[in-house]
Amino acid sequence: MSFIHLLHYLEGYVTVQADSVFPERFLTICTRRNLDVWNIQHLGNQRFVMHMSLSAFRNIRQVCRRTRTHLTILNRRGLPFLLHRFRKRKAVLLGIFLTLLFLWYTSGHIMGITVFGNNRIPREEILTQLKHCGIALGASTEGIDSSSIRNRMMQELDTLAWIGINVNGSRIYVEVVERLEKEPGVDASKPCHLVAVKDGIVESIEARQGQSMVKVGSGVREGDILVSGIVDNDARGFLYVHAYGDVFAKTEYSLSRDYPLSYDMAVDTGKQTSRYTLTVFHLKLPLFWGSSSPYDQFTHEEKQTEYRLPIERLPSLWIKKDFYREQITEHKTRSAHEALEQGITELTEELKNSLPENAQIQDTKVSHTLTERNSLLLTVTLQCRENIARELPIDNILESE
Repeated sequence: MSFIHLLHYLEGYVTVQADSVFPERFLTICTRRNLDVWNIQHLGNQRFVMHMSLSAFRNIRQVCRRTRTHLTILNRRGLPFLLHRFRKRKAVLLGIFLTLLFLWYTSGHIMGITVFGNNRIPREEILTQLKHCGIALGASTEGIDSSSIRNRMMQELDTLAWIGINVNGSRIYVEVVERLEKEPGVDASKPCHLVAVKDGIVESIEARQGQSMVKVGSGVREGDILVSGIVDNDARGFLYVHAYGDVFAKTEYSLSRDYPLSYDMAVDTGKQTSRYTLTVFHLKLPLFWGSSSPYDQFTHEEKQTEYRLPIERLPSLWIKKDFYREQITEHKTRSAHEALEQGITELTEELKNSLPENAQIQDTKVSHTLTERNSLLLTVTLQCRENIARELPIDNILESE
């Protein structure tokens, strides 16, 4: 709908059929008197159909007498006729008023905040900090200073490298650029030792600078100095250097767990149901009857989806789906061999997920024993080869001039 059509609709207009002895004279007089008529369609020599504004229709009587024209109203359109039709239906008029009030409110307040570009920083943390800066659902969009908010956000969150605040209608778009993670280590210009980060047996030493303090085959404990940054020089005496290199050692990672041979286990019954909750702003509307937990014993999964309406001024709708599966408890038994196989698989997988990135598994050891409690006590040990050297600054060094 164009702007002119919108004005015609707000003012109201009628579609009329005109039967005139002098149709050209009728239209000429309408033009001279600035009477608003348009969309004229001739149906013969003395008949035509046209749209006419209400103000023009009220002043057309004299023109009709002079040109012997008879007007027949075919249709009435526009807001005045709509309000007149519902003049006795107060609920409809109240609904129209509330709708206009809602559109007025949403046009000047924040209806949605979209955050993108964040991987390590939680979205909730960013929204919390934005709220402290005055950006929150329902807040006014007037007077938002993107530059000051950006500077304040970067002061509050050390993990931010840059943040952009863009206002588009009633929606805020927040672009996040995270600061790169710093590589662990010490500045190469500062003296330091290489110390052990884990207990182990040294297998190889590659000291490219510094004095080796251990030998291949010797055992070390966490915190022991592997390569010293204090070097005894015959010509210059003791020197402080930045020790660096790699010290590979044999390390072990162990995990123990008790597996009962007689135990209770939760089993799905096959029954399942979902509960939906609609959220607008901070108002939560449950779309179900009864309690949120349909079963006495169950597993629960949750998923929340944002639905944005095509009109930017309207708020986003969030629908949360809670998925429930009913479970019952069954008493089960298993043999020691079954418990052993299950335990080895579980513990090995957990240990692998907790290993450092540079650890290479060389061997797996398993030990188990039956206890008096009718259970299997299982221990899984992974023997690895890894670089256990870490740079540690040398404290209390008086630098020479």
